[in-house]
Amino acid sequence: MPLTSGNFADLLAPPLVRAFNLAMGRPQPMIDMLFKVESSTRYEEQYQGLGAQGLVPPFDGTVPYTDFDAGYRVDIRNYEFAQGLQIERRLVDDQQGNQISGRASNMADAFGITQEADAANVFINGFTDSGTNRMGATTNGADGVALLSAAHPYSPANTGTTQNNEGTLVLTIDNLDTTRQNMRNFTDDAGQLMGINPDMLLVPPELERTATQLVSERAIYEPGSAQFDVNMFSGRFRPVVWNRLTDPNAWFLIDSTLMKQHLIWQWRVRPEFSQADDFDGLTAKYRGYMRYGIGWTDWRWIFGQNPS
Repeated sequence: MPLTSGNFADLLAPPLVRAFNLAMGRPQPMIDMLFKVESSTRYEEQYQGLGAQGLVPPFDGTVPYTDFDAGYRVDIRNYEFAQGLQIERRLVDDQQGNQISGRASNMADAFGITQEADAANVFINGFTDSGTNRMGATTNGADGVALLSAAHPYSPANTGTTQNNEGTLVLTIDNLDTTRQNMRNFTDDAGQLMGINPDMLLVPPELERTATQLVSERAIYEPGSAQFDVNMFSGRFRPVVWNRLTDPNAWFLIDSTLMKQHLIWQWRVRPEFSQADDFDGLTAKYRGYMRYGIGWTDWRWIFGQNPS
């Protein structure tokens, strides 16, 4: 069949779509590991928090009925992302197939990199009160402070009492123990201990060696111990290294069960690929598009230390 301006884009579409989808099919392990991945059907999704009820009273013949206090309402907006590429007619005429498919793969790679970068920014911006991310959205949570803050209010009804999940300690075995104890002291809005069980240590590449020495299953003795003291953290925390964390000193202790309940990645539109002809420019245009939102419904799954 002759190559005409009317079928130029359609002719190229199948191999380009295959190249795009192949690259997009590469796993995004950090997003799947750290986030609760949801599907969205609206401009933004609302997550309404509920307060705790405290201790159940002894039964004295009458069942007491109490209402839940309203917690914070979290609104997670879905943002749009798009990028295009143009394929010149001459590349087809000259049978430059590798260059053509390479452009589609590169664009797909950019979509994957964008997702990981935005996911990492939750942690990178976690210490920043009243900042904005690259979409222009606030870095604060629904409680009015950053994800990692010394001033988390207990509830909308009790803003005078606060809790803390940030510090400035360097990563050592003693400071790891201190951070773990601080997390264990997190309480709900009724003042009851929540039973936090941190089991993940998230670090940048610069702290990989230290984290491994502290918590790997082979680290049976405390680092630097002249008496060969048993390392109680050996195998207790999963060390996770993320090369997108930009602060070489910041580290995060995490309860992964709670994290997967409260750290949200919501897909409104997963990456898709479309095409059209530019008749006068002798080019075929291709466009990638995706739409998603990121947020958290509670902060009590993480403690961040930022010694910088």
